[in-house]
Amino acid sequence: MTLATRPATTILTVADEARAKDFYGGALGLPVRGKDPTGMLILGLDGSACLGLMVDPDAVHTGHTALTFEVDDLETAMTDLEQHGVHFEDYDLPDLKTDEHHIFATGDERASWFVDPDGNILCLHQGGAIEYNM
Repeated sequence: MTLATRPATTILTVADEARAKDFYGGALGLPVRGKDPTGMLILGLDGSACLGLMVDPDAVHTGHTALTFEVDDLETAMTDLEQHGVHFEDYDLPDLKTDEHHIFATGDERASWFVDPDGNILCLHQGGAIEYNM
């Protein structure tokens, strides 16, 4: 068996399940699939990936991007999310600086970040396909 062909789930911790469900299901439009046997809320991403929201009011978040969504048109995706109350972050780091539109660009890669109500950092990403030679 190879894991490369198996479905995957990303698990994020949230303090308030109802608030997280409103954000991920409402603002981001991810379909709620239900709960797994442990009670974790499962949302659909596509046929091979899911997002699990695990309630933990004491969770400490990593401070880096936890989940990235690949999009075809960054500005359109940002506008849609902003209409649902999502606020995009600005960064001014040595290797990562966003512009006045909250977008980081390098070559043909562009990205913008936002946080969920619990501080998990999420990203919209367009372009910049990486080819791996192994």
